[in-house]
Amino acid sequence: MRLGFLRPLYAGEDDCASIYLDASRTTEDAAELIGLRWRAAREQLAGQGAGAATLDALEEVVLARSEPGLAAFARSGEVMFTARLPHPPRREISRYAPLPHLMPLLAQYPPQVAHLRVAADRSGGEIMAVRAADIIAKERVDGAGWPVHKTSVGGWSQARYQRSAEEAWEENAKQLAEAVTAATGQAGAELIVIGGDVRARSLLLDHLGKPLRDRAVVVDREVPADSEQMAEAAGRAARARTEEETRRRLESLRSQLSRGTATEGLAGTLAALRDGQASDVLIADDPSSSASAWIGPQPSDLAVSEAELRERGIDRIARERADAAVVRAIAGTAAELWFVPEGEQPPRAGIGALLRYPVPEG
Repeated sequence: MRLGFLRPLYAGEDDCASIYLDASRTTEDAAELIGLRWRAAREQLAGQGAGAATLDALEEVVLARSEPGLAAFARSGEVMFTARLPHPPRREISRYAPLPHLMPLLAQYPPQVAHLRVAADRSGGEIMAVRAADIIAKERVDGAGWPVHKTSVGGWSQARYQRSAEEAWEENAKQLAEAVTAATGQAGAELIVIGGDVRARSLLLDHLGKPLRDRAVVVDREVPADSEQMAEAAGRAARARTEEETRRRLESLRSQLSRGTATEGLAGTLAALRDGQASDVLIADDPSSSASAWIGPQPSDLAVSEAELRERGIDRIARERADAAVVRAIAGTAAELWFVPEGEQPPRAGIGALLRYPVPEG
């Protein structure tokens, strides 16, 4: 998970208000319940020092939303970022501190993998490209053109092709495969979810190159590309792919510890982030964690002790949650975050990192 998109949340001098609330409206008294939850959250934030302008900005967002779970972050009277959680938060949080408390959001948010959803049929098919949960574009046209993401290719017309229906079907699948190949490159798709007519999707797979077939996940139903079934299949495939990639990195971390190209434990990982060494940070999701760290003004200003930052000439120092400091450092140093899958043995102290270059001896 790349976190560069979070960098704007760290702009500004004031502390940040972070809230996680159940904002679902599935019962008759939902509005009243959300109001009660928000009032409790507002009181907690005010008690921690949040100003009225920041609280009013959050209130406007909270009372207008209807989400299973809502995460929102505000500073200096402005809501900087909101996110919809697929489920109510595991625990409701109201925190006012130097850094936004983003780790619960990242741990609960579904993996975002760029992918295609393809519905194959006799006349060709539909293609939809999705990145970061957003449909990049959606259109249906005749032909295999791009950059549209919902495309009609081929055409079921014997008069046009002057060949048998089977030959036209084959030709349409070939054109659909060409469009899928082009769309994969344009969208940077890591997965291809294929549904639709049984014969059409089989022909499509036949015409895709092996690298793309290896990325394919088949939905055994004739459903549109923008259907809920396609979205659910894409979500399952994204989770499976992310867990597989995390296991690979976890195994790399274990094998590279003795070679000095990996580290584990909080102190070693913070040092790697501080020095710009960490390429991948692996962490075990622990909502109960209360580990703390010391931070300075810059993303890479973090350490387990105040003295380590003082030695670097950093004077503006504050104590923060370690996980909040880690998220800021990952976002600011172009590292990647990976959550250790359930059932896997995590690194020591629940955190470790793969390094861009070996740790110097001595």
